[in-house]
Amino acid sequence: MASRPNNRVPHRLAAPVLSAALLAALAGVGTLRPSPPAGVQEYVTAVVHAIDDTPYRINAWTGRDLNAPPTEAVDMLRPSRVLHRGYRNDGGRDEIRMVIVHCPDVRDMAGHHPPNCYPATGWTTSGASEIEVNAFGHDQTFAVHRFERREAGTTHRITVASGFVVPGYDGAVIPGMDKLRAVSENRRRTKLGAAQLQIIIDRAAGQDEIREVVETFLPALEPVVDRVTEGAE
Repeated sequence: MASRPNNRVPHRLAAPVLSAALLAALAGVGTLRPSPPAGVQEYVTAVVHAIDDTPYRINAWTGRDLNAPPTEAVDMLRPSRVLHRGYRNDGGRDEIRMVIVHCPDVRDMAGHHPPNCYPATGWTTSGASEIEVNAFGHDQTFAVHRFERREAGTTHRITVASGFVVPGYDGAVIPGMDKLRAVSENRRRTKLGAAQLQIIIDRAAGQDEIREVVETFLPALEPVVDRVTEGAE
């Protein structure tokens, strides 16, 4: 894929975005969490292992770990795992970022949802849409959110493709919070948590390019999706 270096967010700006967004979400997260059902700890451990096994090499892209979430966010939001990784194309200047978040409580996902967390850290929403891709044996719908912010007289833009995955939902990706809440009304599903996938292009990108990027990276995430949707024994 041809690289398009224009309007990329500098690493000094891009790297703190995830940490700041996680901290900003704390104010909206409740403190009451029901006791987990039997078998959930083993299930969550298996999900964490699947996330940790996400490959560093995906086609022509090589990954590197980026900043970890701050301790305050981990203590309050209690995610099972947060993966934040940048992938650079061989011979290219573009870097695609990938975020995978798993929380044992579905309700915590509101704090990680792009329309909530990015504006909370200074980004302005500049557009929203959806894309259709084929992955995991299904036609999938991903939400696409575009954000921008001004710094030192320069406008920086990012494009975020995201979706949720929950236990027992046949490997389908859920594009938004409304549908996530609807499919998670089942009490057992709610207590088993959810995962969110984000694929981030650190500049403005058109629908065709977003689809190409998502379809490039999604196959590498199939083990995570499979493990989340399998649920507890």
